Amino acid sequence: MTMQTVKTFCRNCSALCAMEIDVEDGVPLRARPDASHSPYGGYLCPKGISSIEFQQGAENRLFASLKRQAHGQLSPISNDTATQEIGDKLAALLAEHGPRSIAVYHGTGAYRSVLGGLMERAWVSAIGTPSFFSSMTIDQSAKWVTMGRMGIMASGRHAFRDADLVLLAGGNPVVTHQGAPFALSESGAPGRAFEHIKQNGGRIIIVDPRRTETARYADLLIQPLPGHDAAVFAAIAHILLRDGTYDRDFATRHCSQLEELRAAVVPFTPELASTRADVPVEAIETAARWLGEARRPTVGSGTGPSMAAHSNLADHMIEAVNVLSGGYRRAGDRVRNPGTLKPKVAREMALAPTRSWEHAPKCVSQDVGPIMGEFPTALLPAEILADSPDRIRALIVFGGDPLVAVGDPARAKPGFEALELLVSVDSRLNETGKLADYVIASSHPLERHDLSVSADSLAPEPFVQYTEPVVAKPAGLIDDWEFFWRISSRMGVPLEFKFWSYGLRYEDVPLALSLSTVEPPDPEDLCRFLCSESRVPFDTLKASPGGVRPEVEPHFVQPAPVGWQQKLELCPADVAHELAELAREVPQPVSMQLICRRVLHALNGAFRDSARTRSRLPVNYAYMASVDMAAFGLQDGDLVELRSAHGTLKALAREDARLRRGVVSMTHMFGPLVGGEDPVTDGGSNVGQLTSLGERLQPINFMPLFSGIPIDVRKIAPTPTTHPYHQEPLRV
Repeated sequence: MTMQTVKTFCRNCSALCAMEIDVEDGVPLRARPDASHSPYGGYLCPKGISSIEFQQGAENRLFASLKRQAHGQLSPISNDTATQEIGDKLAALLAEHGPRSIAVYHGTGAYRSVLGGLMERAWVSAIGTPSFFSSMTIDQSAKWVTMGRMGIMASGRHAFRDADLVLLAGGNPVVTHQGAPFALSESGAPGRAFEHIKQNGGRIIIVDPRRTETARYADLLIQPLPGHDAAVFAAIAHILLRDGTYDRDFATRHCSQLEELRAAVVPFTPELASTRADVPVEAIETAARWLGEARRPTVGSGTGPSMAAHSNLADHMIEAVNVLSGGYRRAGDRVRNPGTLKPKVAREMALAPTRSWEHAPKCVSQDVGPIMGEFPTALLPAEILADSPDRIRALIVFGGDPLVAVGDPARAKPGFEALELLVSVDSRLNETGKLADYVIASSHPLERHDLSVSADSLAPEPFVQYTEPVVAKPAGLIDDWEFFWRISSRMGVPLEFKFWSYGLRYEDVPLALSLSTVEPPDPEDLCRFLCSESRVPFDTLKASPGGVRPEVEPHFVQPAPVGWQQKLELCPADVAHELAELAREVPQPVSMQLICRRVLHALNGAFRDSARTRSRLPVNYAYMASVDMAAFGLQDGDLVELRSAHGTLKALAREDARLRRGVVSMTHMFGPLVGGEDPVTDGGSNVGQLTSLGERLQPINFMPLFSGIPIDVRKIAPTPTTHPYHQEPLRV
């Protein structure tokens, strides 16, 4: 037996934590953090450890691609045959119905495949389809709407390590490891980042209905009723403007519509927000006072406000508070990570809003154009079912499960079933895959080449890492980048491979690697191309498997170009209208509200069936505060029914002392698409059954209500004490 230790990095989230894998005779045995060069130090969360089990076949990993046969069953098919058949069908649809008939959905898993994601973009650009959807427009598209309505500050927020006050709403990065650029933490070792703030005398404010794991670092915890973030942050803006404690210099130089914002938030007194959100007036006043006192504040949010009521307005007001507090770097401020693969210059200047959704191409089901280059995923079923010659007829799903993620299965499933071609490219057979015509079994991250592209902007210091496959992929699997190359080759469509990132039009990226339609590219050559402008040559990276932290001379934010006049728009007409409507709104009493909940051992649909997850979460528990458990006569393990205006589900109740009263907290993407009577048999409950793709949608992004859903709770029966899950201790 031959044992070796291989350096690589995890690809489950944007942290890309460096790790070492012990490999024996081509089989990975165990993973541990690698502190040799990582800017986070030695750190690895449970998902990185579980990825070893998954590589070896846990969670029903796919080891062969599948095709739906005439009798309806999925049967194995070779990748050569599958890609030929898919390519032929796509070519026929493209010829008969045009580019818009073909769509792509880019899931969470796809974000962690650099070569696959860029090859996907190259193919989408080559065939000319605007029909691009992703998981980003499921949970955080309100942030893109804010960027489109307010604009962007090019200098960026204060680095987390430089901030003296952090205000985070509706995020739990200690669990999610999803930090910058929105949720205000470092993605790797997030607890250490919060400890650093505390050790330096900084303050931390958390706004969340739940006393989250991140909230243990909070100097001030505000626990509002769900869906009232817009009112709370409008009240904070009201106080900053009322007391004159906002950053006048920043607002004068970089903002327009300050007086319009001042007028629009007049009704949002701290007393009104206190009544609406059921939080103390003193807490709102304190948050505003601390923001006014801070020299380097940073304000942001996670997915919570983006998935609740008035989500676009909530995210706009959160960003408006960051603007009023001066939460951005200025000329002369240090830039801790100026980029390694793509070095960049940060400038103190505002970029005016684009309102891209007001321009063509538009969706066929609604009068809305792309948001950050993508159509809203909530409209995907309607775009398939639309009575239009431009409707979507084929969908390639890459690294995701949109059928579950989009919610409202009664509306979503008929749309997916109406497709002429549905392809799932994934390493798991998920609910979308179960409906697919083809399921392409893709390789595991440890079996492919990769480059730490997201670390180029998200790591706290310059760092880059290249990895070769740790182990060879099993026969019958295909790298996701190769899938897109193969179908383009079959279609006779040449590809231009580019280093693309959000905010850029693929067609406008000048540097390109032209790919043959006959000979597949070498993945090492693709990674070498991506290092064309890198501070660290590719050969140096290849010789440094633990990554490189290059010596970079100090960088500082530069002034704006002479004569630069673009400004942030704090309160455009539609935002003022939404604030006026919110001020007039009469909140309706509800029994309980369902809120979203992230868990440490799973990431959306991934790892929910790992041994570590199931030992803690055999089902998707319905967590409630002790006072609510008592009011409904519930004990841990009791079977309950949750009913919204749009559906019902069964779940097991569980007490959570960290929750405020009036809410039920459950994890999304857990359990089958439509559950039965026994959540234990189902392995969880899909909360998407309680959502609607037709009602209470947000303007612009058509975001459904995924959190703060009004529900009724009914006890059905106690779970027998002999049930194996009844006595499971509460662990998170």
